[in-house]
Amino acid sequence: MFQLNATPGRTSLINNKEMLFFSGYAYLGMNHVPEFVQHAQKGIELYGTVFPSSRISNTQLSLFKETEDILTGLTQTTDTVLMQSGFTAGKASVESIPEGSVFFHAPFCHPAIRVNSSSALSFTDWANETVKSIQTNNYSHPPVILSVSLNQLTAEVYDFSFLNKINQHIICIIDDSHGIGLLGDQGEGISSRLPRKANIEYIITYSLSKAMNIQSGAISCSDQNRADKIRSSSWYAATTPPSPSMLYAFCKSQKLYQQQRILLKRNTKLLEGLFAKRKDIHFHNELPIFIFPEENDEAFFSKQGIIISSFAYPDPKGKKINRAVINALHTETDLQKLAAAL
Repeated sequence: MFQLNATPGRTSLINNKEMLFFSGYAYLGMNHVPEFVQHAQKGIELYGTVFPSSRISNTQLSLFKETEDILTGLTQTTDTVLMQSGFTAGKASVESIPEGSVFFHAPFCHPAIRVNSSSALSFTDWANETVKSIQTNNYSHPPVILSVSLNQLTAEVYDFSFLNKINQHIICIIDDSHGIGLLGDQGEGISSRLPRKANIEYIITYSLSKAMNIQSGAISCSDQNRADKIRSSSWYAATTPPSPSMLYAFCKSQKLYQQQRILLKRNTKLLEGLFAKRKDIHFHNELPIFIFPEENDEAFFSKQGIIISSFAYPDPKGKKINRAVINALHTETDLQKLAAAL
């Protein structure tokens, strides 16, 4: 385990030694983009660091609505509700579902949206079983499908085209924390590839911290009634809202996000080429995540001045998952050093 004294970028100082950093989830590297930092500083001047007021107070910051409108347009939904964090966004989404509803948990469901245990099946097998079960049963409330959009630990982006086979009215809650800001031409996340059918209500919940570097969560809803119901919940009313200074930076940085996405895609493609002949390294061409063999752990890379992500999840006692997480700040030389280490 490495103890860090500052936010890493493409490198990190460990015991006064600079090491290449291929861990964490700061995909776009926004902490080290000067213009983004300047926007955050300006936000502090305008709004301070925190806005200690309920979201249902009679005094409101227009900045919250501005941010929600940007996210609604990005996700191609009807309305978005800003929350304190991705976790509270997930919990508020699940609690908006009527009692007595039947839940279908996909594999690796995040605790924020999990009601019962996740499926132990593969995603494809679970999807087939879910379609069969929903199509052959009647429900007093619309059945609810719970899933993450992708698995950042195994470098998989899930295919939701199976939803086309369902004709009953369903509710689909998708945690897109690792997709929003990363997937798609505009960073729209999983939303652009979801089947759009009248019988499907989408509740897309996510953290804004992973790619966009904003300590906040949000829920983008395809149904206005759902958004209204969430706004009437204690999850919305009783929590301190996100820092307005960072939301200001978010609103002012849309072009910067696009710029960093281009750099990240370039880096991902470059490393794919360097690993093209390695059959023991697993990756997905839309994700900046590369899974290494068991023997290539943190100790192996540390000896070569490189920090990777290496820990067991979801079972802390399980086998460690060794991954390199690329960000937009890495240079071609950095990536070549990573490949050469293997």
